[in-house]
Amino acid sequence: MDPQFVSGLQELLQKLASSTDTETIKTVTETLNQQFYTTAACVPALLTIIKESQQCEVRQLAAVEMRKRIPAFWGELDAETQQQIRAATLELILSETNGPTRHCLARVISSIAELDIPNQRWNELIQFLYQCCQSPTATHREIGVYVLDTLFDVISDMLSEHLQHLFEIFAALINDPESLVVQVTTLGALGKIADLIYPEDRVQISKFQAQVPAMVRVLQTCLERGDEDSASRCFEVFSSMLLLETPLINRHFGELVEFSINVAGKEDLEDSLRNMSLNFILCAAT
Repeated sequence: MDPQFVSGLQELLQKLASSTDTETIKTVTETLNQQFYTTAACVPALLTIIKESQQCEVRQLAAVEMRKRIPAFWGELDAETQQQIRAATLELILSETNGPTRHCLARVISSIAELDIPNQRWNELIQFLYQCCQSPTATHREIGVYVLDTLFDVISDMLSEHLQHLFEIFAALINDPESLVVQVTTLGALGKIADLIYPEDRVQISKFQAQVPAMVRVLQTCLERGDEDSASRCFEVFSSMLLLETPLINRHFGELVEFSINVAGKEDLEDSLRNMSLNFILCAAT
């Protein structure tokens, strides 16, 4: 790899990450698009910057740009380079200390997986994520379930083949003893699994219904901690399940409505949180 290409790219990303001037941002962006993002070499170069930069803002920006370039250039990279990139992204996401950058790296992984896994490549990724989800380290569990959550956005049909194992893993993660982030992300991933379950699949319906009480407890914890963003995500998942033909929450429907009524009546909660519960009740009534 050309060191000058990498250093030039990194210098521009540093300028872009630190600039607040509109004209500078426009000029730098044009230079990047015209001189760097026209060749497949930008993909490994961006990975090098993620690996070597000491500035989390630059690492995050490089990961964002790398995700954008994968669809255009992945097929132009030789097999050895592709494998090096796959291995490096998994190493980097485990060692990255900045949360937003980890999330951006997760999107890089899912963008590669979207191209690889349907073509029977990178089959070891799913096993890697299972291992992360079962790690004694909370951050690694967060990474594992977050990447799985992003994969549902791009290869949900492929993941539907793993539902039995996913239910086993998510049953533990939804009750994670340390991390509310793990619990909320798992709840979101379960919401995406809900879209994959057919009304006639009684076995999968029963497995999903078994997770609903734990999902409600996660929502309750979010409300108790005043975590509005996470509570909003939980309510959105429950509301979306009301619209499904598959009866996933029917067994606990009454409890969910009663829970929402109690939340709406708690004057010590933020109005926004109480409104979320009212919206759920309205959805349930329609």
